[in-house]
Amino acid sequence: MKKNYYAHRPYPIVPEEQRHHDWRYQLMELSEDALLEKVNAMPREQLIEWLAWNDVHGIFRDEDSIAEGYEPLSKEHAAICVFVVVMRGREGWDGNMGGIYVRDMPLAVSTEV
Repeated sequence: MKKNYYAHRPYPIVPEEQRHHDWRYQLMELSEDALLEKVNAMPREQLIEWLAWNDVHGIFRDEDSIAEGYEPLSKEHAAICVFVVVMRGREGWDGNMGGIYVRDMPLAVSTEV
């Protein structure tokens, strides 16, 4: 498969018929409770990888954050960001992640679609 380059990271475009096998797409299909459990269990590096894949123009990787004068994302912040990105477009989402209201938190991602 030919790799396409976006920003300075290689992210191959996954054909639509193969997306159900890709962990990044599978994450987006989880129920709210399953997503919460999954992001809390994922390692920081994988959370940041998902964020960078989802928004290649974002500043999520440590080296990019430092170069822009930001602190690298903590595991907790990265988990909240992934959760918000997946949930923000879902009808009926109340802005909570578990019992914590995250919609008004200052995050590295927008809480609105």
